[in-house]
Amino acid sequence: MNKEQERLVSLLESTFNPEGDIHFLAIAEKQIQIHEKERPVHQVRVALTFKEGETVNPYYDGTDLFVTMDDKDNIQFTLEKEWADGPPAIEGSPIEFALSWVSELTEPFYISPEALAAAINSDNVLRCRQEDLR
Repeated sequence: MNKEQERLVSLLESTFNPEGDIHFLAIAEKQIQIHEKERPVHQVRVALTFKEGETVNPYYDGTDLFVTMDDKDNIQFTLEKEWADGPPAIEGSPIEFALSWVSELTEPFYISPEALAAAINSDNVLRCRQEDLR
């Protein structure tokens, strides 16, 4: 994970996990918009679930959100009207599909051990990689 991705994870943790009961399954990020005078916009795809003690909920929610980043360590949410209100893009899906769904945007830079194990056990990693090769 590079420094930009570490800052992104830190922003997600502080925003969505202040009490420590959220578990990130997979995270991918892709720059989607470049303006000469503005900071680039990045689409971030997040699959998350709840964690109670050491037990991870077997179902996940997923959403796409947007951030701006620059080389001065500034990162912030943007385009909130696109993603902040309303239900998540994916709601209550089994966690074995989280890695595959996040990978539809681009290769995830973060994959939790639970997401990887669930995907391997269900063969979704193989399907995901085969789709990437097409």
